[in-house]
Amino acid sequence: MDRMTERRRDRRIPLGCKVGIKLPHAAQAVVGTCVDISVGGLTIRSSHVPRMDEVFEIAVLPPDMGGPFQPLHARVRVRRCHGLEQAGLYEMGVEIVEVIR
Repeated sequence: MDRMTERRRDRRIPLGCKVGIKLPHAAQAVVGTCVDISVGGLTIRSSHVPRMDEVFEIAVLPPDMGGPFQPLHARVRVRRCHGLEQAGLYEMGVEIVEVIR
């Protein structure tokens, strides 16, 4: 079984929380939505149109659950991307390359 098929078996947890996308050459982060998360990656919706295999940093803000939760900071690599029906919105699947902090 190849690695992609293996990853698809990871349980995906729906989130719907905010994510900041820090691009290497941009002054401001792009804000998007983290649709779901698994052991090895995330699904993100945003206005950013990534290149395949593009690497950037993200900060996933925890859902408002009334606890002292910290954002998840990670370096990710784009594995898939497609446009959504809503103009200017894209959905990307990213692989977690490194958890920061």
